[in-house]
Amino acid sequence: MLLLLKEALLKAKNELAKINSSAPYLEAEILLALALDVERPYIYLFDYLNDIQEKKFNYLLKKRLQGVPINYLQGKKYFFNLELEIEEGVFIPRPETELLLEKSMEVICKKNVNSLVEIGVGSGNIIIPLALKFPNLKFFGCEISPKALKLALKNAKKYKIDDKIEFFLGPYLFPILLRNISIDLIIANPPYISSIEMFYLSKEVKREPWNALYGGFDGCKFYRELLKEIKILDKIIMILEISPFIINKLQRILNLYLKNYSLEVYKDILDKERVVIIEWQNI
Repeated sequence: MLLLLKEALLKAKNELAKINSSAPYLEAEILLALALDVERPYIYLFDYLNDIQEKKFNYLLKKRLQGVPINYLQGKKYFFNLELEIEEGVFIPRPETELLLEKSMEVICKKNVNSLVEIGVGSGNIIIPLALKFPNLKFFGCEISPKALKLALKNAKKYKIDDKIEFFLGPYLFPILLRNISIDLIIANPPYISSIEMFYLSKEVKREPWNALYGGFDGCKFYRELLKEIKILDKIIMILEISPFIINKLQRILNLYLKNYSLEVYKDILDKERVVIIEWQNI
């Protein structure tokens, strides 16, 4: 017996609600669109699913109920008006990270920035829109995951700016310092989840790469390592995403490692500390 579209929608919505999906009906529509191989608005042109479509739908629904993020099943994520390819093993961009991108654009416009590096490019959701908006700047991207680096390059090629960004495989600033590349700005959305917080992450979030989430016992490992590396620079501006739980720790770390710095803290739409801008000069 053929599965009616409305029955499939209702089945998926009810099952997804049981796992506390924030948008069960929307996700049900997305899964049906994937099974029918059409864009989401066009699913309502179908009255039923054939046997092959039903099997694919049931498979996708099962994977989603097991905690696989909807973006991994879709293979894409919309971010800052861009459609980026996403795959398992690569961190999924979050809406709150748009603040990091917006502040980066503001700093580039206000300061004398000629070159910048993003540490941890992931899918390319920060460096690609920046390269599109500021084509005359020099862009460098560092990433420790070969899979993420390959995906970022693929997304850059999609928007025809792969020749504008030089990607490196390596941790922190190491590829930049190794090549003696001059940079004016560092941007990063690093792993900042502490050991205690990791236990409370949802099953869905835990499906994402550990090295993009876990920031050491106190969530501050990345910041410590970065501040050690910048000591050989003359001056630098850093725009970093943070967890609101670590802002006080970060200020203590800055006082420990740096002198002659300024710090600005910006809150996201939920009124939580989310982005810091640090300017430092080696005097």
